[in-house]
Amino acid sequence: MSDLGGGTGDHLLTMIKHWDRGRWDTRIISEAPLTSRLTPDVPVMCLRENNLLDRFPIAQLRRLWRISRYLKRDPVDLVHCYFYWSIIYGRMLKLRSKTLVLVENREDEGFSWNRHDYAWLRRTRSAPDRIICVSHAVRNVVIEREGVDPERVLVIHNGVTPVSNGDHERIALRRELGIGVDALVVGMVANLNRPIKGVRYFVEAMPLILQSVPSVRFVIFGRGKEEAALRNQARSVGVERALVFAGYRTDIERYYATMDLSVLTSLSEGLSISLLQSMNHGVPVVVTSVGGNPEVVINSGAGYLVPPLDVPAFAGRVIELLRDPDLRSRMGTAGRKRVQDEFQISRTAAQYDRVYDDVLNSR
Repeated sequence: MSDLGGGTGDHLLTMIKHWDRGRWDTRIISEAPLTSRLTPDVPVMCLRENNLLDRFPIAQLRRLWRISRYLKRDPVDLVHCYFYWSIIYGRMLKLRSKTLVLVENREDEGFSWNRHDYAWLRRTRSAPDRIICVSHAVRNVVIEREGVDPERVLVIHNGVTPVSNGDHERIALRRELGIGVDALVVGMVANLNRPIKGVRYFVEAMPLILQSVPSVRFVIFGRGKEEAALRNQARSVGVERALVFAGYRTDIERYYATMDLSVLTSLSEGLSISLLQSMNHGVPVVVTSVGGNPEVVINSGAGYLVPPLDVPAFAGRVIELLRDPDLRSRMGTAGRKRVQDEFQISRTAAQYDRVYDDVLNSR
């Protein structure tokens, strides 16, 4: 993996806990130091370079060499790769017959990959035995852009761990954030290093929402290089007093209890973990109709889909829900049921387990 610190890393570490340790001896190789909210209970080997050699292409060649040595010293039956460079390393090793079976993941719609990246993926497309996509939208992108045989590309949706209602923490957590107990709260959980998350459109919608619901307060959970620009934008549109930048929270799931409504204004998604977490906690959602979002929200009764970049439509749906507590309650209940029925992490882990069995047995 490129990193264990984000949603994908947390999802993997949670899934590992559901695998049969009598059948699978799991080890992780990561390009970056561990910064996860979860403590791994499997061995982790860190490849990160901390010197002048940590630059392209020297760093990548050194990491490939180290992985090759590691697998020669301690052979494995199956390699599963996440993120671009990990995928390239896995393919190089597979093409040199260093690995028996290669499985890959696609967590998003490839928004950060350029034509050169896709050229390499197309040249080596014969290497993976299976490519697991987190949504049908992602699968369509993989088949179209990478030219992979559709028979080797499948969909396994992300999953979350069922939770009990955390409303008993609502008052204390709101006080911690400096938000009144009676305020209506619209929250967003996003990586502020990625403009593709479209957080600026959330801020752009805030004045429209405040005009109709003056008691509303907004909270953005996350950190990254976009934060300074977002703070400036909030000041320029006059909403800074209604907006809390809550930063990165290692225990983010507790804070869904502070929200009356959870939103995403992303321009692209694979299948949002924060969307699943929101619904899992019974929080209704307003999210853009991109990537895998429709596969979760459509026919669920959990919230609304809006077109990306359509700030008035987004604001209108948020206002509608803020004005109707009964509708919020019904949507929250429906969302929780949808996640518990179809997006449990134990179900996801079992599907990965079957893929591993399938490819290993076919060899």
